[in-house]
Amino acid sequence: MYKFIITLQIKPGALDTIRAAAKPCQTSTRAEPGCISYDFFASIDDPESMVFVECFESKEAHAEHDTKPYVKDFLEVLLPLTISTKFELISVE
Repeated sequence: MYKFIITLQIKPGALDTIRAAAKPCQTSTRAEPGCISYDFFASIDDPESMVFVECFESKEAHAEHDTKPYVKDFLEVLLPLTISTKFELISVE
């Protein structure tokens, strides 16, 4: 299993735009054969902070996910609105 958390610091006022772009990506990703879960959350305390929690059957399944057009479409919206990114692999024990 390949599970990770991505914490984003986003530009002020970008949350609604990112949420709208993330939703179709989330729906399509959840339908992928190798996807176990794909969730995103906005901080209640900090409106410029988001967390993505993703779990795939394998690192290869995630690599395949990264090739999908809906991922690329989402990243085209997300990346210009992102100030910083922290990627953490997490154990699944």
